[in-house]
Amino acid sequence: MSILLVTPFAPYRDGIATYAAQELRRLRNDGHDVEVLSPVPSAAHHHLPLGGVRGAAMLVKRATRYERVIVQFGPELLFGRCRAATERVAVWTSLAAMARATRLDLRLHEVEYGPLDQNPAERRAARLALRWADRVTVHTEPERVRLSELLGPVTDRVEIIDHGVNFVPAVTCTAAEAKAELGLPADEFVFLSIGFLQHHKGFDRAVEAFTLADLPRSSLHIVGSGRVDHPDIGRYVASLERICARTSGVELHNRYVSDDQFDLWLTAADAVVLPYREIWSSGVVERARLFDKPVIASDLQQLRHQLSLGGGGAWFTAADVGEFAVAMEKVWSSAGYGHGDERGSAASSGSAPAGAEADRTERRRSMRPLWDVDDEAPDRGAIQAQIVARARATLDGNGDAEVPVARPGLDSPCDGERPSDGLRALGPLVIPEPVSARPGVTPVKQTVRRLTGWQLDPMNQRLAALHQATVDAVIEMEARLERLSEALDDPTR
Repeated sequence: MSILLVTPFAPYRDGIATYAAQELRRLRNDGHDVEVLSPVPSAAHHHLPLGGVRGAAMLVKRATRYERVIVQFGPELLFGRCRAATERVAVWTSLAAMARATRLDLRLHEVEYGPLDQNPAERRAARLALRWADRVTVHTEPERVRLSELLGPVTDRVEIIDHGVNFVPAVTCTAAEAKAELGLPADEFVFLSIGFLQHHKGFDRAVEAFTLADLPRSSLHIVGSGRVDHPDIGRYVASLERICARTSGVELHNRYVSDDQFDLWLTAADAVVLPYREIWSSGVVERARLFDKPVIASDLQQLRHQLSLGGGGAWFTAADVGEFAVAMEKVWSSAGYGHGDERGSAASSGSAPAGAEADRTERRRSMRPLWDVDDEAPDRGAIQAQIVARARATLDGNGDAEVPVARPGLDSPCDGERPSDGLRALGPLVIPEPVSARPGVTPVKQTVRRLTGWQLDPMNQRLAALHQATVDAVIEMEARLERLSEALDDPTR
């Protein structure tokens, strides 16, 4: 059978792209003639500018050449450039037309429910596409129920497909060999959080839970990179780097890893920690099962269903950072790393030992970051006030119980933290995209942006240069202070 697989594809860094590569391998092993179409130049056979009405219409025309079309459905793939509700309706209508022209399989990895909630016309068009499609699949029961609530009885046809049905291990070494390959201590319990670094993945919560827990001879490794070059992701990664740098036993490996490296980390890990704030379904859960690893995951409805489907490894769910800490202690203790029989039996029963919760609360109170920065919406005035307060306290030679002073090379309260971190947290000025959820407003904003761009762009570039120059100057000041500190501490000088 001739099949067209429509999907993001390697080398594009995306979870759906990885999923599609594994389905492609299975389909070809089953004897099908499969070609791949992606929205950007990649290793795929064909490329179309998807993400809008024109791309969807071109896809319908291309689809008629194949006996079957599989769309790895994600909002960015099909609606990425849509700026109005009418465009989204047109894309859904194009999918319905494609379902009439050939056999259409929709793999619904992620669904944007907001536009469907708000726009009856889009709901009708989506319902039509799902009704006419030859097959519609999701990964969890909560997703099927949610679709049913929005789109009605048509979703009785929606199937649940195992997220890991096409997954096979990429490495076959032992845990000891994997730890040796990665340079990890053989006798250390390794917690692993792996995947793209984004706010909704919640890896910062894993760091906080690791700090709250009492886990000698253990470490937490966060492995991954930003999925795309976006200011919000950049700010989150910078924040995560600061948090990891000041937390003992935690290491951030900020780099993209291949499938082999991904599975090598999973093989080396003793437990996988997934503190997601939001997720539809998790490929990491499925890959952890391949290696029979315990999984500690957020208490999200979709994850609970996915974890309950069976497969390898024990699993635990946690609703907040405190519960993550307790679960990490339990898994760690059950592996024989406990402090004794009393602690081990308490952890295995799921309850904290006497006094442990009080100790955890006290450590949590002490975990106040040096720079109080809201990574989602940084308050420049507040950060500037902190910088001024710390500078004055440093010059006065005394600390502040409520606002610790970082004096590089002198008496910095947290090793690795510097005043320049506060300036870095501000980041460069980012001009908002000229888009709006209100009908008709986006074209107006885009027109205004084109008319004023010749004025705003040079100003923005100048501000970015000034920001970088300021950061560089403060870093130079820090280096000079460190040299001065070394000179003062040297008795021979």
